[in-house]
Amino acid sequence: MRSHNDRTVLRLVRSGAVSRASLAAEAGLTPQAVSKIVARLIAAGLLEETGTVRSAARGKPRTSLRVAAGGAHAYGAYVDRDELRVVRLDLIGEVVSSSVVPLAPMFTPADVLDALAPLVSADEKVLGLGIAIAGPLDFTGGVVSPNGLPGWNAVPLRELARERLGLPVVVDKDTNAAVLAEAWRRPLADAAVVFVGTGLGVGLLLGGEVHRGARSGAGEFGHTTIQLDGPLCVCGRRGCVEAVHATVSGAEAARVLGAAVVSLVQLLDLDQIVLSGRKVLESPELYLKAMPEVDVSVTSYGPDLVPVGAGLLVLGELY
Repeated sequence: MRSHNDRTVLRLVRSGAVSRASLAAEAGLTPQAVSKIVARLIAAGLLEETGTVRSAARGKPRTSLRVAAGGAHAYGAYVDRDELRVVRLDLIGEVVSSSVVPLAPMFTPADVLDALAPLVSADEKVLGLGIAIAGPLDFTGGVVSPNGLPGWNAVPLRELARERLGLPVVVDKDTNAAVLAEAWRRPLADAAVVFVGTGLGVGLLLGGEVHRGARSGAGEFGHTTIQLDGPLCVCGRRGCVEAVHATVSGAEAARVLGAAVVSLVQLLDLDQIVLSGRKVLESPELYLKAMPEVDVSVTSYGPDLVPVGAGLLVLGELY
């Protein structure tokens, strides 16, 4: 991408600005500048003309534009505690293909890369690979030490994947990827994705931006204490939300989560909660009934929420 203005134009077209004139008005650029940028983006295969539209004012019809969905692609991968889930996204963030590969107990970083290699390709239209994994991790450095994965201590996953796969790579927490995916489809301001799968955590959107915290540690909701002297957690402490939730099932599990989410909403003054993860998807109505009195929904992405968000980490750099 050549400039900030190129990104601005591409973002506005994705948001619904369909003509060069409307782009100039919304971006605060001259018509001449917009024409040059649009020509450049069309030549790069990122925009395409779709026909003509008539404006309310008199004059000749204007040529409409849209993002060229097939102009580029990104991969998103979710490293869970028992499986690897990979999607290929087009330029507007829609899933083109998806794959799921089981991971053996005690799998290593090398095992993950071996599983990833046949699922991704480094052709000229591929912008890169986003990898989502449980925290804690260093977002800036791409170094991960995920809870629940023995032997994964300070693993430079971004560099390892970049060297092995020959693609630009970005690494983030699974819950951050999840909330990014939800915000891609609809406007969210102060919201959380509560993810209940093989682990438990939240992705936070505060003021419309993903909140990672000073050390990339925000969202470790599953490892906050809810029961003193409670069951032992994979993080080494006792009574964490994740550990207590794992000891019960059905309505009681939903009640435990609901009590913890109440505290989260009160602490951060959130106005939207999105539930996801395999446990929620198995019994969505049970978990919905246990939630506090805010706008609560279940993700529409199904099991691909996290890998889609991981791919959007890459696509987001275009917009």
